[in-house]
Order: sequence, then structure tokens, then C-alpha cells
Amino acid sequence: MDVTVMEYMLKLAEEKNLTRAAEHFYISPSALSQRLAREEEETGCILFERKDGGFVPTRKGEIYLRYAREIVAAKEETYQQIAKLSSHFFALRIVSSYQFFQSVSEEILPELRRLFPGARFDLQPADSYIVRHCLLNGLADIGLLCLSAAGDSLLEQEVLGMDRLTAAVPESLLPSGQELSLNTLKTLPFILLQEGSSFRSMENEILYEHELYPATVYEAESFLLVRDLLRAGIGAAFLPESMTETLQGCRIFPLDPPKAYYRILAYPKYKELGAEGKAARELALSFFRGRKTE
Repeated sequence: MDVTVMEYMLKLAEEKNLTRAAEHFYISPSALSQRLAREEEETGCILFERKDGGFVPTRKGEIYLRYAREIVAAKEETYQQIAKLSSHFFALRIVSSYQFFQSVSEEILPELRRLFPGARFDLQPADSYIVRHCLLNGLADIGLLCLSAAGDSLLEQEVLGMDRLTAAVPESLLPSGQELSLNTLKTLPFILLQEGSSFRSMENEILYEHELYPATVYEAESFLLVRDLLRAGIGAAFLPESMTETLQGCRIFPLDPPKAYYRILAYPKYKELGAEGKAARELALSFFRGRKTE
């Protein structure tokens, strides 16, 4: 927003002296005189007249200056609002798969805030597909996600470990004394992730491989919600092994063949991590490697 010439004219009206007005902007008096002549040529009127050894606005000049003040004020207000928005910029934007989210919010984020007091951090949960999209499109600085295959030409990926899906069934849905197998689940309702999510295709493969065609399917946004629905006895489900440790009232058994996947820390290859990002990386590597997610 270039309103510099209006600021020149306002200062000239205030100082009534060409030299003092020019000094305020670190320009020469001749440069300011040329800008005044050019502005008068563009407006088609005399803005200042020499009176008592100084520059005094003409009647038309007063009209010009009145609106110039409004425009300069609008510029200052615009820049103030932009500055306020800039103050909300985040030092680090983290997008986390739902499987990592609780640990990141309760363990890693508080430590980052302790290390960088006053810095703003943004943490958002998302499906792993969305996490990757955010990283590739500059919407996040660092991400934690789960993928069946590691390796991406545009992302730096560090494997935090492996996990695998297991079958989970509320005990309230099982006949007492019956041996547990996938065949047992044929008549039960199932809780699956929403279509289009990163693990739904894997769940569909399991159903197909074991000829499971549930008559009733409940869809959930995340494995966190799947776990809650399992606790409520809604239906059978496939749940990451790492999330079964705190699952009460359910029977758990592994899948054959196993459905394993990578737990990954990722960030864009062509954008260097700042101090906050490097700290978050080290904290995530230390916390998640060699242990299971919650």
C-alpha cells in the first residue's frame, strides 16, 4: 500500500518547511519539491502556496489533505491488523495421526512449551492420508502418521516402529465358552473406519480374505472412537495392537496373515526444520521408538 506521497504532503503541511519535512523522510528538499510538483500536476491544482516564508495549504490543498489523512490512517490500521494476525503465527504446526495424538498432546507438547516459553504450537489430529497431504502442501511442519509402506520422495521419513491390526470383540457379544476365531465374528456387527480413511482399505481386505460380510456396519472417524465403541459393546472391530493394552471387557486375538504397518515421523525434505521442529523431532524419536503408542 504505497501512500508515501500523501505522507510527504501531510508532513509538509505540519512543518510548513520543505527542508524539515524532507529530513523526516531522509530525502533531499529538492526530491520533496519534485514530488510536490508531480502531485500538483496529477491533481490539476495547487496544493500549497508560499506564505510568510512557509508552505501553507490552499483550499483545494485542505481537501486533498483531509482525504490523505483518512487514507494514511487506513494504511496504519491495515498494518496493525496484519501485525495482530502475524502474532498468531505458530512456531510449529504438528499434524498427528489419531493413534499418536494423545501421547503427543500429553507428553511432547508440554515439553515443547517448557523448552520454548511464549512460542505458539498448533497440534491437529487427522487421518494419515490427511497428515501426508498437510505436509506436502505446506499446511504442517511435522507429522506423525501410519502407513503400510515407508518411503516418499518429497518427505523425510523416520520409522518409529511397527504396529499391526488385531481383532477385538466385546465379551458381551460372545457366547460363553465358545472358542474365539474370526469365524466366530461372522454374525456380529462390525465397527469400521470411514470409507476413504487410510486403514479402511486394509480392513476391507481382512473382511474379504476371511469371508466376513457383516450385515451391520458402524463407521467411526478414528481408532480412538472405535475403541470407545468397543468398550460400549457395539460390535467387533480391528484395532491396532498398541491400543489394546488399555482395552477392558474385550477379547483380543492376532490376525493371520498379520496386517502390519509403519509408524512414521515425517517432515518436508526441502524445508529445514527450525529449532522448535528439531526439538519436536528429537522428543518424538525418544518417546515413540522402542515403545508402543497409547
